[in-house]
Amino acid sequence: MQKTTLLFLFLLCTGWLYSQPKFSIPHGLYDDAAITVDIMKTDATATVHFTTDGSMPTADSKKYTSPLTFNKTTLLRAVEVKDGISVSSVTTATYIFVASVLEQPNNPEGYPEKWGKYTQRSGTAIADYEMDPEMTGDPALREKIMQGLYTLPILSIVSDKDNFFSHEKNSETGGIYIYTGPPVGDNTGNGWTRQASAELFGGPQQHDFTTDCGVRLHGGHGRLPEKNPKHSFRLVFKKEYGPSKLEYPLFGDSAEFDQLVLRCHFGNSWQHQDPVRRPRGQYTRDVWARRMQRKMGHTAVDALYVHLFLNGMYWGLYNIAERVDEQFGKSHFGGKKSEYDVVKIEEEGGRHLEASEGTLAKWNRMIETVGKASDDTYYYMLQGKDAEGKDDETIEPLLHIESFIDYMIINQYAGNTDWDYHNWYAVAHREEKSKGFRFLCWDSEQIFESSSDNVVPDNEGKNYPTGIFQALLKNDMFANRYLRRAQELLSDGGMLSERSVVQVWDSLYNVVSLAVYDESARWGDYRRDVHRYTSKGELYTVDNHYMKERNRLLTQYFPKRSAKVLKDIQTFIESATGITGIKEIQTGANDNGDANYYNLSGQRVLKPASGIYIHKGKKVVVK
Repeated sequence: MQKTTLLFLFLLCTGWLYSQPKFSIPHGLYDDAAITVDIMKTDATATVHFTTDGSMPTADSKKYTSPLTFNKTTLLRAVEVKDGISVSSVTTATYIFVASVLEQPNNPEGYPEKWGKYTQRSGTAIADYEMDPEMTGDPALREKIMQGLYTLPILSIVSDKDNFFSHEKNSETGGIYIYTGPPVGDNTGNGWTRQASAELFGGPQQHDFTTDCGVRLHGGHGRLPEKNPKHSFRLVFKKEYGPSKLEYPLFGDSAEFDQLVLRCHFGNSWQHQDPVRRPRGQYTRDVWARRMQRKMGHTAVDALYVHLFLNGMYWGLYNIAERVDEQFGKSHFGGKKSEYDVVKIEEEGGRHLEASEGTLAKWNRMIETVGKASDDTYYYMLQGKDAEGKDDETIEPLLHIESFIDYMIINQYAGNTDWDYHNWYAVAHREEKSKGFRFLCWDSEQIFESSSDNVVPDNEGKNYPTGIFQALLKNDMFANRYLRRAQELLSDGGMLSERSVVQVWDSLYNVVSLAVYDESARWGDYRRDVHRYTSKGELYTVDNHYMKERNRLLTQYFPKRSAKVLKDIQTFIESATGITGIKEIQTGANDNGDANYYNLSGQRVLKPASGIYIHKGKKVVVK
């Protein structure tokens, strides 16, 4: 296998692979009817060799002589061969049959009965491939499962099964699903990337692409087999695996990607090890935070819901997300990849800040300036302004204040309990393109848990978002601006009012409402039938669990949350600054040009009548 892969890569890099076979029927999701596929070669003097199990075809693979008929899920891969050498790139097509999905067994031929050893406790993970027969055998549920398969695009990843499930303890030949590694470290990292084919097809948007790429696991604690049997993946686009980037309008305008993350939904999910978290499964929390950030007019990580298949086996509901890297900066803000810094919390070697892309030089300048921002001069400097509050091209903008405020309020509203000691990114152009660091919502899965949560963490002195927030509160202009924005967002009609929040929440529910039946059939029985962890599990279903949690959020969380958070923010700012309302700003500066009118309670007024208001940072009298 290794020699074949090396030969393929050599031929690819040297340009010897100049063509590829074509299939008469495209990849897709099919009903119970059989299909017949003809393989057409581009070189009349070559022969075609193929496989149907996901393995890489070579000259030693079965020779194609006549059309092939399939009536069950098949992974067709073909290559053209001359003189015993592969002379084309490999063509891959996944044909998924609905009946095969519904009857997916727990003992597929050639796949191991056990996965990786537990990391933080004794034992070995029992493999789980099955679609729960209790659900697929129920006529009403079976129909919904079938319908759910058609509601989302299908992402099929095809590779030699050993790349996923080999028990060889070797970074080059070991299966990435077996050796998941500790929550930190390089197991399943760059040294554990495997060559694969990725196909996206179907769904309402009728997506359609096929590309070669690398595949690896993604994440920290979510890849521990005792905690989560359903892992996240990362697709890597490099010349050693295929094209150097994916060029496809996956999210509309964003068309170029170096890497993509396949997020499995772990924080509150039916397969989670914690029995408290399992009933909270909604599969929309993280995407909600990102969509809300975008709704407020800020750059945010895009997402696309898909059904993931691994070597033709249904693996569950995932969302494809952009990875925040240099390419992300270039795509959203312009310039060159090499001009961007990306900062996050790294947990390997002890929790610490790191520049996953670029350097920490600009970040450190930002932190230093934040520490002095109680002085208005430095507060303006942070935004690329002179001492009078006017834009100055000679001053380096270090923090995008507007997006930072909204980012903080989103997390405060959501009650994010798995933040900000990790699970955030900050990105900035090293010169001027992005107007300073912007913080991005990421991995916001432990949110919307209790409507009474007060999440305004005390991290003063730390270089986390909340530490930056508390340092900036020492400046009256920032404190006033923050309070005004909180009142604007959280008041009736604001973007974090009940109506607006539920609108975004329901838009995501409408996307996954049928697909979660498929997720339930795949993973809803794991803690009952496979691994109970510390307590007796249940069969988690849409009707008994998903809808119950959804109704709790709609009737108990969202109606109360806006007022609760606004009160908490007002109390926190008052205790930190002594500010109880909108305070007159003596400098008369425009504080980033906020041209709205606010009453003395901090509420935005669309059509100010006669009275006293705050406008562009000053008290004004409207007659």
